[in-house]
Amino acid sequence: MDLHPLKDSLINELHNRPFPVVDLPAQVSSLVFLHSGDRQAELDKLTDLAQSHGVDAPSDNADCYYQSFEQFDLRWEFHNEFSTYTAVRRGQPDQPFCKNVFSLLDNDWVANLQGQLIAANHIDLRPASDAPTTRQDLSQLFNDQRLVGSKIYDGLATIWTSVQSEDDGFIRTLVVDEGLDPFQAGRLIRNLLEIAAYRSMTLLALPTARLLMPEVRHLEQRLVKTNEKLNQLVTLEDEQALMNELIAEATQLEKLVADHNFRFSATEAYFNLTESRLDMLREQKMPAIRTLKQFHVRRFIPAFNTCMSVVKRKENLSKRISRTSELLHLRLQLSLETQNQQLLVSMDKRSEIQLRLQQTVEGLSVIAMTYYSMSLIELLLKPVVIENYLPISQGIALAAITPVVFLGAVMLTLRIRKRLHS
Repeated sequence: MDLHPLKDSLINELHNRPFPVVDLPAQVSSLVFLHSGDRQAELDKLTDLAQSHGVDAPSDNADCYYQSFEQFDLRWEFHNEFSTYTAVRRGQPDQPFCKNVFSLLDNDWVANLQGQLIAANHIDLRPASDAPTTRQDLSQLFNDQRLVGSKIYDGLATIWTSVQSEDDGFIRTLVVDEGLDPFQAGRLIRNLLEIAAYRSMTLLALPTARLLMPEVRHLEQRLVKTNEKLNQLVTLEDEQALMNELIAEATQLEKLVADHNFRFSATEAYFNLTESRLDMLREQKMPAIRTLKQFHVRRFIPAFNTCMSVVKRKENLSKRISRTSELLHLRLQLSLETQNQQLLVSMDKRSEIQLRLQQTVEGLSVIAMTYYSMSLIELLLKPVVIENYLPISQGIALAAITPVVFLGAVMLTLRIRKRLHS
């Protein structure tokens, strides 16, 4: 049996990056870094941490690392554009709300993590008996910021968050346990952290989209003016100048597409991932409180639509430039065909003139042939005394021969012309 070399690796990919199994209560801190693609540098840093704590180091070329330390669990994952570091402290009640779990690690090690921090989140999972009982107490945990919340997992838990960074740069989320098991808690943590990471990666294109809007608008206005010039073209030079203008606009547009195509394509992928993770929460609305899904509809989706509007406008611009180019190309072809027709008419006229000249030359050549032929005949007859043989003079004999020679020249010329035409 011939096995494909990727058979097992493809199956293993389905089981890669599993969700954690978390005993409640628990606290989670997560950092998301945009990386430069240097995975080995991050693996080396994780190896140093593992050696300092006497635990197993990550394997070579690994793209994820899950390890239990004495006081916490550490999860590291390497993605295409970003890396995530997640620290989980389990089963330790009476901890301050959203206590930074990374404080259990060496401060220098955390401070020197590779990349640019783009998302930071604290998740505090605690039983209902240890959760705030009033809306005022709950608001104080989030420094009186407006809250977003909902029942999730068919009522097995309640989440609360402000979706705003606190003084330490982290977004805080409270999860009140109302029947979660360790597996469900692990899946919930992973969903919430992926929502936060993918949301930030989606919004990464928003500043780019805003910067591109004036440039795209300028291109649209230039194209409108270019289209107006289509009806004002007079000469072939005007058409060629307009074609050069269209080529310049198309080149500028293609540069915009090439420079930002990856970012906007990735934005669409991250948006779809965010929406799928939100659906997995199975939110149930609470009175007078927006759900996380509703918050995204109000703020997140318009931002994504702004990015996609730039993409669509660029696509429409490309189509419009293509259509204008086709119209101009068709106009150029019509102009060339008109010029060709005019050239053919001119050539016909010249041919007719040449034919008339040729016919005139042929007539003159017949006269010339007759003249020179008669000169030769005269030279031949000079020594002969015509009167001795014929009752006519030499002059009358030459005059009688002249029409015959002329007709012979005409017949010869007509025969040559007929052979050339055939």
